Amino acid sequence: MNITTLITKGIARVADLPPVNWREISTDVSLTVPLIVEDYPAKTATMWNALYENLGMPDRNMMLVADPKDLAQIIEVFRADSRYKGGGAGVGFKQAIIPHLDEVTSLAKAMGAVNIIKRNADGKLVGDNTDGEGYARSLADVLAVKGQSLKGAHVLMLGAGGSGRAIAFALASKGAQLVILNRTEAKARELANTLNQHSGFGVAVGGGRELLPSVLSKVNAVVSVIDDPVSPLDAYSTIGDMEFPITRGSIKRNYATTEWLLEKIDRSLVISDIRIRKEPTAMLVQAKELGFSTLDGIPMVVNQGATAFWWLYRDQLFSRGVTEENVKEVMRKAAGL
Repeated sequence: MNITTLITKGIARVADLPPVNWREISTDVSLTVPLIVEDYPAKTATMWNALYENLGMPDRNMMLVADPKDLAQIIEVFRADSRYKGGGAGVGFKQAIIPHLDEVTSLAKAMGAVNIIKRNADGKLVGDNTDGEGYARSLADVLAVKGQSLKGAHVLMLGAGGSGRAIAFALASKGAQLVILNRTEAKARELANTLNQHSGFGVAVGGGRELLPSVLSKVNAVVSVIDDPVSPLDAYSTIGDMEFPITRGSIKRNYATTEWLLEKIDRSLVISDIRIRKEPTAMLVQAKELGFSTLDGIPMVVNQGATAFWWLYRDQLFSRGVTEENVKEVMRKAAGL
């Protein structure tokens, strides 16, 4: 089997956004193949294919939608298909893919999540994680505009799984102090303990959302990292406590709690939500209306994508005099930034 067979047999399908006609891709072209569990307005394929065109490289990026339960079969196809150069692991695959890889970088292993895979010359599949670095650069840029530094900044992080782990590691490595809140408090405490053990000193504390009112006045940024696309919370984001079950009434009350909290805190804070949707999440809309600086997930995708692309093609690009900053600039333009 090869990557095309995954599509024809219905094991995976090409993502709708952006549209890519896989039948027109030459059979001798190398492919980078990100895996996601559902369609969303991702910029990945657009940015990577813009880079390939800009640099005169014949490779193509083709995003596939698949079910993580089929991961073992998908990985075996990637191993067998010499066209497979590597690719991303989206939400739903970041942790599940680790046991199927031959190697994982020490940082990704500590994070417990992989977002980029590289096929080495010997055919081995190696996983790394650039999510956190991508987000840390994005937040640092926004803080810099406000005359603030990420080093020494106090960041309130809502959520403790998926991309949140990578983001927490990266922020801590840049000198930020973290307060991690999660509906399942044990998960927040576990991540905080892991960060403290990894860094060798106290960089994080974890707990439940009842701490919100007391910590909001002490932070430089509030970051929502709840990115599970199959979560019942996917339709909206709030800073306030999540009320279950999800109903029109509970959503309205959650919005009201978020607005109440936002009205009580300093407008110098950065309010961020990493979810990528066709429209800004409700939390960002509320924050922007109240005058806060806001940050969505697109700059993170650009930054982590540039780092991942450089990791995959570094030797080839370096020999041509191409820098990581050149890569980032092309990706920024392709993403419309």
